[in-house]
Amino acid sequence: MTKKIPPKEMAKKLVRRLRPARPDYPYLKKVFEHVRAILAVRPPKKEKRLPELLTDTELISFYETVWQACHRTHMIMIKLLIFTGVRNRELARLRIQDVDLRSLQIRIDQGKGKKDRYVLIPTTFRGELTQYVENQKEKEAKYLFESNRLKLYSTRRIRQIVKQYAVKAGIKKRVYPHLFRHQIITFLNKKGSIRPKMQLLSGHSDEKSLAIYRDLALSDVAGEYEEAMKSFPVR
Repeated sequence: MTKKIPPKEMAKKLVRRLRPARPDYPYLKKVFEHVRAILAVRPPKKEKRLPELLTDTELISFYETVWQACHRTHMIMIKLLIFTGVRNRELARLRIQDVDLRSLQIRIDQGKGKKDRYVLIPTTFRGELTQYVENQKEKEAKYLFESNRLKLYSTRRIRQIVKQYAVKAGIKKRVYPHLFRHQIITFLNKKGSIRPKMQLLSGHSDEKSLAIYRDLALSDVAGEYEEAMKSFPVR
């Protein structure tokens, strides 16, 4: 009788066989998908861990640490993360032309799922952002966040910046750019923003609510967003 090899052991043997050929990740992924299909094995579902949000006190402490550093680019960068919930990659690729200071909207070009969308910014942020944008234009920068040598900030660098301020603020929790996305969405939910409006603000899509979602315009959400942001811990 042939001994049945456990899938985990078979996977290890397969890896050892393939290692000399140095296959890349996409190839290995396809191989294991094929093997799982033959063996009728499903990969274990990853447990979804809820993000550990910052308390209002921690968020204020983090913000004050950024403010005290007096680094204008870092300040604008982090305020955009906090106020809009844009993704790290989206933030890194924001262009000057994407910022509409009159309507207080920022265009996210080809965000997740290759979809364009707009996000709102609060009125209280207009003056500071205007000054920053004008300064970038004087430097003839194309993107909102560029170094002195007009090089784009990488997503890795943005993560480093966020982490260094969190450490300096004495925050023990893991603080990273995407955490602020969870933070603002949770805050707006608590303020009573209905699901289709949250989709419009965050860029999420849900087929079940798509019919209502299509009928909403960002202007319908602006007043509600502005009112909610009046009680946001960071100004």
